[in-house]
Amino acid sequence: MQAPSGTLIGEFWRNVGGQADVGVESTLLALGYITLGLRLWSRRIQRARLQLNDWLIMCATVTMTARYSLELVSILKCGIGLHTKDVVAIGGADLPILFLKLLYAIDLLWIFTLTFIKISILHFYSVVFRKPVFLWFVYATIGLCVGFWFGAFFGRALICLPVQKKWYPETPGHCGDEIKYYLAISSLDFAIDIIIIILPMPILWTLNLPNIRKVGLTLVFSVGLTIVIITAVRFKYFFQFDQSDFTFTILEEAILSAVLPLLGIVNANILVMQPALRKIFGSMSALTRRSQSSSTDASSKPRHFERLHEAPNAAYELDGPVKGRSINDRRHIRVTTDWEVHSTLVSEPRNADSEHMGV
Repeated sequence: MQAPSGTLIGEFWRNVGGQADVGVESTLLALGYITLGLRLWSRRIQRARLQLNDWLIMCATVTMTARYSLELVSILKCGIGLHTKDVVAIGGADLPILFLKLLYAIDLLWIFTLTFIKISILHFYSVVFRKPVFLWFVYATIGLCVGFWFGAFFGRALICLPVQKKWYPETPGHCGDEIKYYLAISSLDFAIDIIIIILPMPILWTLNLPNIRKVGLTLVFSVGLTIVIITAVRFKYFFQFDQSDFTFTILEEAILSAVLPLLGIVNANILVMQPALRKIFGSMSALTRRSQSSSTDASSKPRHFERLHEAPNAAYELDGPVKGRSINDRRHIRVTTDWEVHSTLVSEPRNADSEHMGV
């Protein structure tokens, strides 16, 4: 079957880079939805209303899904991962132009997604840690995030005036320096991520918890360190971008740009989804113990009991008080079965009234 004209769907089988991009993004997006589900379930378990940080991370997931869809189109139709000369030869000269338009929308969605994630995590901090000084730092960082969004969004949207000059270079107008723009935005993004990681650490280590628990919480809150490392690696691939072969040389930077918000969504959800994990693993542990107990009972040797034979309608009368040995020790409780009972068989059973009276 021949691929539709004007697309590179038929070339996807040999587009190893495009396949890697689709595989990585699809896996992480699925993980993002799973962790989001666990986050919302945790709120239900806690019988808590959704907070602003929950709504923000849901918005981030929606915008990331939209970005993912556009990137799929750019891979399948425009050939990200293939050399630009092959894209033009197979799909025509219009495909690189379409790719630049898609890239413009992808970048704007990326800015929205990252901003939603950062503010969501910071708002979560403000809910959990209520120390006044700490809250001032949180609010200041939120202000920095808003500034990041403002500069990144309008800087990208208006880097070329008119906008179409970005994909039609012959259009009258002017374009700003994209290298300076990306360096400024990436540097600010890197700095904000460092602040978000460091902010809760002093409070975590002042909590009245065992050290092993503090280390565990520190690791949970430090998952974002992976994002910081990826942001740093992005700088390297950005400088390897070649405008004459952009569909090929943009591949690594495109993958890392997608991984950043996807890991950010997962990281934000991990901070909240512990109740759901305890519910899942607690139920699994209970089922395991129950299964082991059933296996033990089934494998144990059955016990046989014999009923003692006694005379019909017989009643026994105690000759004296019931004697038992006990130890008068307030520090311990000891149960004994060393009883001595003397009885005499009588012909008539005692009535219920005498039994209630203790006779």
